[in-house]
Amino acid sequence: MLYKIAITLILGSLLSGCIKTENLLQRDPTANQYYKLDSQDLRLCRGESRDCYALAHIVSAREKLRPMEAKYGQRVKGPNYPVNFARMLINPPADSYSVKQLEGGRFYQLPVNDYTDSAWNALNQVHRAYYEN
Repeated sequence: MLYKIAITLILGSLLSGCIKTENLLQRDPTANQYYKLDSQDLRLCRGESRDCYALAHIVSAREKLRPMEAKYGQRVKGPNYPVNFARMLINPPADSYSVKQLEGGRFYQLPVNDYTDSAWNALNQVHRAYYEN
């Protein structure tokens, strides 16, 4: 009897590693505090998390940018749409928010607000159009 209990406990311990633990792990606290723009790789991330979108895909789904363009009061122009999208984020209209340059100019910290949320939502829509259709 004791043998069966010991085996049950050992198997339970071994199998507990298979339990889905993503909700048990603490999320990155910076994810809701700011966005981080990588101006070299042209990616926008939520804080220091791995929740990121590449700007390269906006070329194939530019119509998804309309709400963001309306918020910023300008269009994302070609021929280099991803670079111009990044420039819009770094140079907001009427200094509506402040941008902090990090690590020698490659990274920029953008506050979470209506403007940057509209850009994030546009990238989410582009991502969905690109990968889910």
